Amino acid sequence: MSRNFFRPMTALYFSSRGLALVELMISLVLGLVIIGAVTGIMLSNMQGFHTTRGLSQVQDAARVGFELLARDVRQAGNVPCGNDITIVNILNPANDVGATPWQYDWDNAVKGFDGDTALPGVTNQIAGTESLVMLSGQASDTYMKEYSTTTNSANFIAGSSNPDGHSLKDGDILLVCNEKLGTIFQMTNAGGSDGRIVSNTGNKFQPGNCSKGFGEFFGACTTNGVRADYAPNTVIAQLSSTAWYLGDNGRPDEGGRSLYMVRLSNTAGDAALSRIEIASGVTDLSFRYRLVDTANFEDSDTITAANRWADVNAIEVSMSLLSQDQNISTSNADDGRLGRSFTSVVAIRSRSL
Repeated sequence: MSRNFFRPMTALYFSSRGLALVELMISLVLGLVIIGAVTGIMLSNMQGFHTTRGLSQVQDAARVGFELLARDVRQAGNVPCGNDITIVNILNPANDVGATPWQYDWDNAVKGFDGDTALPGVTNQIAGTESLVMLSGQASDTYMKEYSTTTNSANFIAGSSNPDGHSLKDGDILLVCNEKLGTIFQMTNAGGSDGRIVSNTGNKFQPGNCSKGFGEFFGACTTNGVRADYAPNTVIAQLSSTAWYLGDNGRPDEGGRSLYMVRLSNTAGDAALSRIEIASGVTDLSFRYRLVDTANFEDSDTITAANRWADVNAIEVSMSLLSQDQNISTSNADDGRLGRSFTSVVAIRSRSL
């Protein structure tokens, strides 16, 4: 006797079949929805990261630029011995016929140039942008121990609170002063074990001195000059000359513009201008100036026309900045860089408000 066993066809069919087309389509749609959501979150996070980084770049550049620039503005025209003394400048360029270079021009310890006037001594300034120059005396740990009593004295003995002695170098531009008088000159020799400083005439270093005497003179500067009544403990300071401007940094992928400072330095004994990049991404720089007897801020043309740079007691500084990163702004301008503008007012400490 034989038996036939039949397996239900329905059960066999359902146990061996794959996904239906509808199920496959639903799975694909759900997968695409999940992938799209994850991709959207990732892109949003990336955009947020780039925006945050761009804003950080702008804020950091603005903070560094304003802090360092404001430091120079506050110190502009400052003299360690007091700001109401007479300043004698025996540097050759300060007594030549014609315009005195800004880095030696103590009569204009604060001066601005408009966009039509290029800053002398720099080669990368952006055309049509403003600049600002400032001079001051930076106090040091050095002082005058003894000054010669001869009329045509060209030397004195320097002391220092530093056990290793003073750090002055040949060619330094210095300012010595007491409660009545100050003298700007170039040191020509720091030889001798007694700390003697020589400030002779001649062309050993540039720009050189027109006189040996440190005293106030009237008329032309002469070789022997006038003796100054400097006594022991007379202050010796370094002459600080700085200028701020907007320059081409040579990096077009970052926007190509940066905030620069150029300052007077000692290069192998000769005075020279050294350029320092302060903050990249600064696209515009402008200044306005407040006079002692007014409440308004004026542009440089107005101050120059009135010949009142000595009366400027506060400066309004405005900067426009763009991020270094591109394609992070909703605007198509400036390659999609994020932009911000800042303005700050800084008072000059040596001049009353």
